[in-house]
Amino acid sequence: MKTISTLLNVLFLFVVAISFSQRLDAPELGFDYACVSEGYNSFQATISFDEKPFKADNVFYVELSDQFGLFNDPTVLEVVKDQNFSFEFQSTFAFPNSVAGEGYKIRVRSTSPKMVSEGSAVFDAYLINNQELILNNYKDVNLCGSGTTTIALNVDIAQEYVWFKDGELFKLTQENTLAISEPGEYYVEPYYGNCTGSNYSNLVVAKTAEEFTVAITSEKDAQDCSATKVTLRASVDNENYNYSWFKNDTKIEGLTGYFPSIVLDYNNHNIGAYHVVVTKQGGCEAVSNSYSFNQNKGAVVEVTSPLNAVIIGDHLATLSIKTDSNAGEITWYKDGQLLKDGYNSNTLEVADQGDYYAMVGDVNQCGGATKSQTFKIYEPISYNIQIEASKDYEPCLTTEARLSLKSVKGLLSNGDVITVAKEFYPNFQFKWTKDESLVSNGAELNIDYTDNGNYTLALDYKGKVYNSNTLEMIMGLPSMVLSVEKEFTCQSSKGILSVDTDLKGAVYNWYKNGKLIASNDINSLSVTKDGEYKVEVSYAGCSLTTASVSLKRDTTDLIAIYPGESATIGPEGIIQTNATGGNSYTWFSDQGEVLSDVSTLNITQTGVYTLIAITGSCTVEKTITVDANMVENIPNVVSPNNDTVNDKWTLPQKFINDPETEVVICDAYGATVLKTTSYDNSWPSSTSQFTSQTPVYYYFINKNGKNLKKGSITLVN
Repeated sequence: MKTISTLLNVLFLFVVAISFSQRLDAPELGFDYACVSEGYNSFQATISFDEKPFKADNVFYVELSDQFGLFNDPTVLEVVKDQNFSFEFQSTFAFPNSVAGEGYKIRVRSTSPKMVSEGSAVFDAYLINNQELILNNYKDVNLCGSGTTTIALNVDIAQEYVWFKDGELFKLTQENTLAISEPGEYYVEPYYGNCTGSNYSNLVVAKTAEEFTVAITSEKDAQDCSATKVTLRASVDNENYNYSWFKNDTKIEGLTGYFPSIVLDYNNHNIGAYHVVVTKQGGCEAVSNSYSFNQNKGAVVEVTSPLNAVIIGDHLATLSIKTDSNAGEITWYKDGQLLKDGYNSNTLEVADQGDYYAMVGDVNQCGGATKSQTFKIYEPISYNIQIEASKDYEPCLTTEARLSLKSVKGLLSNGDVITVAKEFYPNFQFKWTKDESLVSNGAELNIDYTDNGNYTLALDYKGKVYNSNTLEMIMGLPSMVLSVEKEFTCQSSKGILSVDTDLKGAVYNWYKNGKLIASNDINSLSVTKDGEYKVEVSYAGCSLTTASVSLKRDTTDLIAIYPGESATIGPEGIIQTNATGGNSYTWFSDQGEVLSDVSTLNITQTGVYTLIAITGSCTVEKTITVDANMVENIPNVVSPNNDTVNDKWTLPQKFINDPETEVVICDAYGATVLKTTSYDNSWPSSTSQFTSQTPVYYYFINKNGKNLKKGSITLVN
């Protein structure tokens, strides 16, 4: 009665386990990648589940991850309420216009019961903008010498752009512009992952033109103080070139075309700085020096350094002029005040911002002093700093990354914004902070998986601090290995698992046979049950799952039985088995009858015998199968005709499965057909190998190098 009750309990638990098992499968995509456009945005996936229907009030939500495959804030693509009994159905949905990436997944979430499927296969998804792409306003370009020129797309519609030169991939940029210095045929496509190629620009041809230079020379109509005119002449004179003259950087109307020279009289309206731009056929340009025409009959002063310059820290600005033969005394001024420095020098080094100019006297006393153009020297009044992570950084994937200074821009007092060159960086102090705490100095910072946080770079200049943008760095976890630190033993039922990385602040979720059994903040776990174990390590929003390890008690080798798991009773009618390794023994027949409670058992009948042995706290069960072999003499005739009578060459038991006994069978020509130290009465295995009608074979039975028996075997039908 107790056995029937136990059986009913087992059946009840089995039925309950089946009735409550249910699995929601990962969606199977009906597409390889999603190229969303204004005219097409309909995609399908197959949703399936097994074992049992969902409840009638259940609702399925088909959800989309972010571009990194994470479901921290999923987007619902479709809500399904009428497929709770289908087991498999098609979901049709549209993607949001914001999709742009190569790591998307979808999953299915149910409400009754609450379940979430695994994520689908990873796929690309992009919104394809079919706006017309016009490169460089349909204009080809000419490259002058070793210079560069920039070609630009009319719109900015993608995060990245793929540029092609002469039909081959040339460069990938985040900007919709490209600086080129080589001739070729260029076009561009927005980068849309596997959807790239659906929209591209026109072709722009870049050609190389010869570089050249031009300068301005001057000629007076007389060499004394009575001179009334000055001729400015370009050093390059070619009637096929185009000349454009400028005064104070403003183009002079009516002086565009073939005008290699111009004549100026000494009227006040002609006073100013002149330069000329010469354009060759094909578009290559050259800009002349600036010629200062400021004083009637006075010295000629030409500016030879930039009129606008920036000083930062120890970096000074050098101002320079060039004068003609009429030049006399040279003095320099800052903001209208005479300077002691630079007297009678064509150059002046300045360390302060302000407006500078030079006054040059006339050696002939004709026109008094000549004032140079004004140099405007600036020092930025504020700075804007941008930082960036290394290009290969991906949240939750990259384990090491470098943060670096991307750019420093300075705001000048006139409203201009300049990019500060790297040679000025030593004038600044840079300090990195993580979560508002100082971590390092310098313009670069290397971090790893232990350094998650919000990073900012501070620029300190003359006591003022300017902060950069903030980067949130979410680093991936390093590879981790789960191992068995302590196995189960018969003396102890406690096993210990450990992860080779002890990550402070991490959460370790431990699983046995796929089911969560523990969650803690240390990298080891004590367990008491056999199973397949793995651990999911979560840290700062990222996670990693180790490979599984198996932990079980292996008691097979604790108890040994002689002669083994099988034995044969010979003509003597008895065989003795002996067990070792245990503290106690109990032998049972195949009907459950206790036959012996010691280590040995004398067996006289064929059958299956069971041993229950106890060693320490372990109970080991083993069986031995016993059959009979009553052959006393070695047969010399075998009839392998599959009638179950004398089909095999059967030896007496003393020659069977003895590792010290070698059995050799040769054919009539002396070729060995069988040689073994574990003969099991199974020869011949087939009749197809015999070619003659009554073949004769010869056998040799040897032990420890000595022959015990030999003779012939005749096979008959």
